Amino acid sequence: MSNELLRELEVKAPFGRVGTPEDAAHIVLFLASSQAQWITGQIIRSRGGQ
Repeated sequence: MSNELLRELEVKAPFGRVGTPEDAAHIVLFLASSQAQWITGQIIRSRGGQ
C-alpha cells in the first residue's frame, strides 16, 4: 500500500488509523475465551467503525 493511499484511508477512518493484524487477534482471543461462550453463529466484522 502506498503512503498516499494509507494517509487517505487514515483520514477517513473513525479512529484515525487503519486496522492491524493485532486488531484481528484481539477478536480471536476474545472469541476463544470463556467470556464468549454464549456467542454462536455470528458474523463479526472488524472494520474500525467503517
